[in-house]
Amino acid sequence: MEILKEAFELKSYMVQQRNYFHSHPELGLHEFNTCTHIEEELSKIGIPFRRVSETNVIAEIDSGKKGKTLLLRADIDALPIQEANNVPYKSQNDGIMHACGHDGHAAYLLGSAKLILSHKNDFSGKVILAFQAAEEIGKGARDIIEAGVLDGVDRTFAIHFQAGMDVGKFGIKSGNDMASCDRFKITIHGKSAHITTPQNGSDSVFIGALIASQLQTVVSRLISPVEGALIGVGSFHSGTTYNIIPAEAVLEGTIRAFSPEARKKLGDAVRKIAENTAIEYGAKADVSIEDICDPCNNPPETAREVIESARKIVPEENIITDLNKRFGSDNFADFSRKAKGTYVHAGSSDSEATRHPHHNEHFDLAEDSYSYAAALAVQYVLDYLR
Repeated sequence: MEILKEAFELKSYMVQQRNYFHSHPELGLHEFNTCTHIEEELSKIGIPFRRVSETNVIAEIDSGKKGKTLLLRADIDALPIQEANNVPYKSQNDGIMHACGHDGHAAYLLGSAKLILSHKNDFSGKVILAFQAAEEIGKGARDIIEAGVLDGVDRTFAIHFQAGMDVGKFGIKSGNDMASCDRFKITIHGKSAHITTPQNGSDSVFIGALIASQLQTVVSRLISPVEGALIGVGSFHSGTTYNIIPAEAVLEGTIRAFSPEARKKLGDAVRKIAENTAIEYGAKADVSIEDICDPCNNPPETAREVIESARKIVPEENIITDLNKRFGSDNFADFSRKAKGTYVHAGSSDSEATRHPHHNEHFDLAEDSYSYAAALAVQYVLDYLR
């Protein structure tokens, strides 16, 4: 519990940092001010850093003693949401908001950096701090990996604040935690005509509607209900006015799965249904599928390590190991594919104001959550590298 006490002594610092980030949110790949502020804080703390691509900040704390290497990841990007909260730290950037807790992630990792540095003599090896850009759009992680930051890393670790989970609780799940994410785009090339003469055209709206409805049946026929998967269409655009059959329609959506086999099977099905349906009605469909990230799975070995560290921070009943797997995704999975890692859900709710769901215009974080997150990260550093 000593580490938790030290983390609470840094609470005001982390609150200050989080409120700054919250007031100055930036979208993925545009986190220029955010990165500059992080670098200014790391300079004050006395930790060397470097940029990877334009908006990833990588810092390193070297104990000076030979040992293993542990990477701690915090994502730093915001969302295109207009904030509805009336708080002193309200977003100053119109139409942009930290509505997923990444401002808190950056803040807790800065607090963790201070604590880790103060315990530099208590461990061997290195700690890498990765302030990652653009998680919300599936970017950043692979830039860091391609730059060689993960070379020689033995373990990876990330915390994500969880709305609806009480402060002081940690969700640490072994096995499947979150789904993979693929983004698909279907462009239907039909033929325009007057709406009263459909025989002279190829109706992209009708074809798109058929494709969208057929995609809703794929998972139930191809994937075991025990495993679970998801195909969702989130965008359908076509047409210019009420009495013209439009020549083109565009559908965009996502595929979520928990295994490589299911992921491929669903991707193949999306492509086949779109192309065949378009051909049947005299049109053509172009399908692109973008690999956003892998499923997020916690190996039993690393989950056990983090659970043991959590037991030194909170009571046993505050460690939740039977979380349901979820269809949300996080490209921390790319890090853990390179070096085994653990993804932790940390409770961030202590009132109605902090129980709004992620990606909601009223989203907010309980201030104590930063201290609990920092305490777990630092305790894991000390336990794994001791």
